Amino acid sequence: MNIESICPKCGEINNVELKGEKILLVACKNSHKYDHIVIPYSRTIGIKDDKRAKLEEMIVEKKFHRMSDKSTICLLIFENGYEVEGRSTVRDMADFRLVIGKDKAYEQALRKSMEALGAYLV
Repeated sequence: MNIESICPKCGEINNVELKGEKILLVACKNSHKYDHIVIPYSRTIGIKDDKRAKLEEMIVEKKFHRMSDKSTICLLIFENGYEVEGRSTVRDMADFRLVIGKDKAYEQALRKSMEALGAYLV
């Protein structure tokens, strides 16, 4: 399985092969070496694939906004006019990663919209 790792020095995205390790030693294209700690994170947690696909088909627009040095908001606008918001935040701003923040805010918005729009998915 391949995962993406972002170099903390230059921001280069590296594809790394994962073989079950918890810490990987990664060398980016610019010869920076760093440790990548593998944290299991599932994007589809809590939503079954078929309902998730139906829900995502109903989305007309996704808006993301970085609220502060630690927070990101995702707004999902659906074809029926319904709007659902998801948020993500970190405790320390040194831990903030915009890509991960958008991902987690989007997942929270999807979970909330599953509760609100679940009747449309039957």
